[in-house]
Amino acid sequence: MLVNTSGRFAGQKAHLLLPHLKENDTHCIDFHYYVSSKSGSSPGTLNIYVKVNDGPIGNPIWNTSITATWNRAELAISTFWPNFYQVVFEVVTSGHPGYVALDEVKVLGHPCTKTPHFLRLQSVEVNAGQFATFQCTANGGTDSGDRLWLQGIYVRDAPLKDIKVFNFRRFVALFSVVNATKRDAGNYRCMIRTEGGVGVSNYAELIVKGISQ
Repeated sequence: MLVNTSGRFAGQKAHLLLPHLKENDTHCIDFHYYVSSKSGSSPGTLNIYVKVNDGPIGNPIWNTSITATWNRAELAISTFWPNFYQVVFEVVTSGHPGYVALDEVKVLGHPCTKTPHFLRLQSVEVNAGQFATFQCTANGGTDSGDRLWLQGIYVRDAPLKDIKVFNFRRFVALFSVVNATKRDAGNYRCMIRTEGGVGVSNYAELIVKGISQ
């Protein structure tokens, strides 16, 4: 996929959609990307979305707006049978001339090498006003430079509360939706952004019982 942004108005979009995928066996999506212009101004933003079961597209799981050379990244997506998912690559033009490109998009039959894979995330049920804690267990390593958060659909994201590292191949991240109300009820997933890519868990539901104050 190659997008030439010259002569394009800001906000125009191009999409590349992968086929529906199921994760009966662990795999990794690997790709190369390039975002550059001669002026030094970003020609646009490259976003990546993961839709589950043809549901809402949600927020981007990964994005970038400027790179000087070709780079490689990987997606460790955890979605379990019978659910399926679809990866959507999106380019949004900025109004500046340049190029945004994707190449060598591969679905590999093994875990990602630089990005952890999350195990199945369980749903959480709390009473209104309580803290709802999601426990995100992952196979793989993490370091201080990684960003972890709990991403929701049409609900607020939750920051990292605590992390417990068992060894270089397993850790648990804890996230809390504080003072949960009916407006916080919905679907959430674990996210990690590493130097090498991004890891995404399945969606789990937050159920809030009782009357919110």
